[in-house]
Amino acid sequence: MAERRRPYLREGAHIAANVAVVALFLFPLAWMIIGAFKSQADLLSPSPVWFFTPTLEHWHFILDNWNVERHLVNSLIVSVMTTVLTLTLGLPAAYALARFPIRGKDAITFEILSLKMIPPIAAVVPLFVLSRQTGLYNTLTVLILLNTAFQLPFAILVLKSFIEEIPREIDEAATVDGCRPFGVLWRAILPLSVPGMICCAVFVFIFSWNEFMIANTLVGGDLRPLPPIVGLALTHRGILWGPALALGVVVLVPVFALTFSLSRYMARGLTFGAVKG
Repeated sequence: MAERRRPYLREGAHIAANVAVVALFLFPLAWMIIGAFKSQADLLSPSPVWFFTPTLEHWHFILDNWNVERHLVNSLIVSVMTTVLTLTLGLPAAYALARFPIRGKDAITFEILSLKMIPPIAAVVPLFVLSRQTGLYNTLTVLILLNTAFQLPFAILVLKSFIEEIPREIDEAATVDGCRPFGVLWRAILPLSVPGMICCAVFVFIFSWNEFMIANTLVGGDLRPLPPIVGLALTHRGILWGPALALGVVVLVPVFALTFSLSRYMARGLTFGAVKG
């Protein structure tokens, strides 16, 4: 009897552990979304307020005072252009590392990985000086170029792993049909890499969308993207918790929409090559 119950107990413990982990990650998001619709008095109440009348006062505040629409457009421009540029440069580099007998390939791969380990805060001062000297300071171009530079190692390594899972016989068949290396990449490898590219694009978009340090240092005024705007919640009278939470929801919605709309491709991309025939 005890042996029959053991699988059910194990499955119940597994489900309970999964629910606990999901609740741990969802609680801050739920608290932020609910708090964005609470009044300032309910937010600052010493005891938790579970039942309240929803209000839009914080949403009106950020729309009237923080020019959220303009900063939202800036974030979209920077993130989309960074994603396109990163994939455009990353796919040929990943294809070359995955397919061609390049001398010192392992060392090159390690160097690319080491670039990803550089924390942005360690490079922000030289980048600030360099952007002033090149005339790119306080432009969206500098954010697109630097985000691309920081995300390119990640894209190359991810796409390289996807391309390595594609059988080399496909390259050979395309070569027999008269394709040169670029033709093989364009006609044979690229269509088969679409799930991996979409998966990589989602992560690059999210990383660029959430980038704070460089955006807060190298651009100002109306050219700032959304993340640095949360600093406006720090005032001499205290923290404006309601507008900060409302802005957090604005930052979160595009990422959630993109992730859920492309979840089917992300699942295929993340499991691509997991089972080899």
